[in-house]
Amino acid sequence: MPSLFTRICALTMGLFGLLNVAQAQYVFKSTPDASIGSKGLAPYEQNFDALSGTNAQFVNNQTLRGVYATFTLNSYPNYEIPSNYSGKTIPADNGSKGASLNSAGQPNGAGWYHFGSNTINPTDRALGGIAATTTDKGVGYLGIRLRNNSGVLIKNLDISYAMEQWYNSGKLDKAEVKVAFRKLTANDNGSLIAGEWKDISELAVKAPSTEATITNSDGNSSTNRRVKRAKLFGDKTDKFGAGLADGEDIMIRWSYIFDTDTNGNGLSLDDVVISPETKIFYSKEKGSLSDLATWGINADGTGTAPTSFTSDNTTYYVRGNALLIDRLPTGATLQITGSNSRLVVGTPDKEAALYVSTNDNIKAIVNVEKKSTLQIENNNSAITLGSLDNESLVEYITPNGGATQYIKGGHYGKIKFTRGGDKVLAGSVIVSNKAEFDDHFFVPLRLQEFDFTLLKEAELQMDKVKALFVTDGKGGLRQTVDSKGHEVTFQVAATADQNDQTRVILSQDAPNSEDTYKVRVINGAYASYDANEVPYNPISKGVVTKTWFISEEVVGGSDIAVQTFWNKKDEAPGFDVAKAYVDHYSKSKNSWDNKKDSNDEDVVLEPKAKKKKGVKNFSPFGVTSATPVPLPVQLVRFDAQRKGTAVVCNWATAVELNNAYFEVERKLEGQTSFRSIGRVIGAGTSSQGRTYTFSDEQPSVGVAYYRLRQVDTDGTLAFSPVVMVASNSKAAVVSVVPNPSAGRFELLTNLAQPTRLQGSIFNAMGRQIIALDKSVTAGPSSTQLDLSNQPAGIYILQLRTPQALTTIRMVKQ
Repeated sequence: MPSLFTRICALTMGLFGLLNVAQAQYVFKSTPDASIGSKGLAPYEQNFDALSGTNAQFVNNQTLRGVYATFTLNSYPNYEIPSNYSGKTIPADNGSKGASLNSAGQPNGAGWYHFGSNTINPTDRALGGIAATTTDKGVGYLGIRLRNNSGVLIKNLDISYAMEQWYNSGKLDKAEVKVAFRKLTANDNGSLIAGEWKDISELAVKAPSTEATITNSDGNSSTNRRVKRAKLFGDKTDKFGAGLADGEDIMIRWSYIFDTDTNGNGLSLDDVVISPETKIFYSKEKGSLSDLATWGINADGTGTAPTSFTSDNTTYYVRGNALLIDRLPTGATLQITGSNSRLVVGTPDKEAALYVSTNDNIKAIVNVEKKSTLQIENNNSAITLGSLDNESLVEYITPNGGATQYIKGGHYGKIKFTRGGDKVLAGSVIVSNKAEFDDHFFVPLRLQEFDFTLLKEAELQMDKVKALFVTDGKGGLRQTVDSKGHEVTFQVAATADQNDQTRVILSQDAPNSEDTYKVRVINGAYASYDANEVPYNPISKGVVTKTWFISEEVVGGSDIAVQTFWNKKDEAPGFDVAKAYVDHYSKSKNSWDNKKDSNDEDVVLEPKAKKKKGVKNFSPFGVTSATPVPLPVQLVRFDAQRKGTAVVCNWATAVELNNAYFEVERKLEGQTSFRSIGRVIGAGTSSQGRTYTFSDEQPSVGVAYYRLRQVDTDGTLAFSPVVMVASNSKAAVVSVVPNPSAGRFELLTNLAQPTRLQGSIFNAMGRQIIALDKSVTAGPSSTQLDLSNQPAGIYILQLRTPQALTTIRMVKQ
């Protein structure tokens, strides 16, 4: 270690100069000040996207205003080393550098990175590192320094962030992030180790995926990402004291252990939001919330009342914990419209409840504090869900009359579905603590196009007969299956029918096989499925008339047991349960495996079930009693691409049995069915590989889809996977302008055919802000997108067209 010690000693002379650079940290002011990058008393937001495309030295408090990155080594714990020591840079990584080792078996990837995907939204970055070491064990620190220059006391600070895991080393002893803070004066050099630090235990988080496959992972996925939130409450008895005084600074510090033996994971920080609360009103425990006199500046609701509900930067705390009590008179409205203002149910030290009845008109951003409850008995409430504490509860109560109730997308701590009736997801849902279904009623939850994700720490409480996740679109139920053999039930059904018992149970016990699985089910069993899981050619005999789609998040490493359940009514003519087995559809072969394994099990239950072990490949699953037969044609390749003015289709077979011919079929954008454009004669019966080609001499200039329809001599049909050929236009098909914007954007499209656009706009915390569902004409078209009422920051537009899912990053200034 002498050389390292020499380098550290050389650094100490200039270390404090590096920490205490001339540019000021982030400043809260009474009004926005663009000259120093202050948004006034609006929330501070840091998503680290400014690091996109860079591989440069990170200079504390300069590269990103108010952000610090340093570390210590155990041999020299009093030396705080900046991340740019010896000219080191912070490059990009998708987590893959964590797996590489040098000749001594040490991790090449140890060090600082800005993490993100190389392909999907690559400008979305997170700052952190591979928490390993090639020299000495130590601690890595990330800090954010804020100053209050607003002229008033910041009474509370609401802090939220996302921890993302981009590499799993398989080590879990020290695989965690801890958070602390200290107050400091303006002259303090900003050290991340000196001074008195106070832990914020609510923000600590363990790496979520240390028992999964040892490889790089998608840190943006909910499986590998954890959002934490806590509030520093200035009540004079809390560790935050009276709050953050005018002229006072605060440093929030994140830390994690550098140790190849106990950590070594790729951990990072993203989407930090720190909201100051300066103007606060509390409600009395009883009384109309729309009445200004119900509110006051004192913690019991007394004192000076607000003059309106339109003030900016104002927090309104709802007090009173009586459930199902309407706090609004009939016909009254409560609209909290001020910029950065919100309604908060409960205080950090006392729970409360807010009931939104069928006729209530509440328009506000609503946060729910620890152990507090938001009850919504409203078809489609105008409230916007804000921060929901991990121990908060949002309860959706079906309105009297049984009208469809829409469930808001978002990240919930606890969520409960009460009473029966039609409940429909209006956005994707993530649950970190508990999801509960009322066991006194039949409660079907229709997912449509959205996923319902239960993080591995979450509990699911639902009766296996009285509650269903109805997969009536491409949305599915996502749950983690551990590597310890525990069975996980996916209570899915194709219809909202209590007799539609088609659940799936998954389990596995192979080391490091933990993964998140998505399950959905549709009616019907089919001869083929394309790459988008669209089925073709229904099978009418000898099968269970259901298809289960099961997918793994991290491809590879799985060795899972699959149990599928069905009812007698689902059995097609000729189905023999005594001969039945779970079958798997191979997309690479474009056919069912037709294979009953020797270790498959019968499960004697009602509803009926079969179990297949050792599953390593995913895609569609079904149940059949058909005797396995050789495949008439084994297709090993099919592709189509533009060559000059034509589209050339090429394919190859391994073997052929009674193969009469292939029909080449094409579907254009906007069309609902494929049409034959040509025929190629097959080889009949052949044990040798064959290659074929077909040229579409009059292709569409727009997006087109091609497939093969293979026909046997007895008329039996099979279909190839569908391949897409992109438009030959070099112009951008979809864009957003102006970007950045003060709030009003235009979505510009230039499509070859009339198209239905479906999508959502999400804020930095993943909450749906706007839902989009619109038909646009062929050629140039414009759609207005209005974010005027949203705070400044980064927003993500996810747009689905028939050919692709497009993601666009939007910046509101």
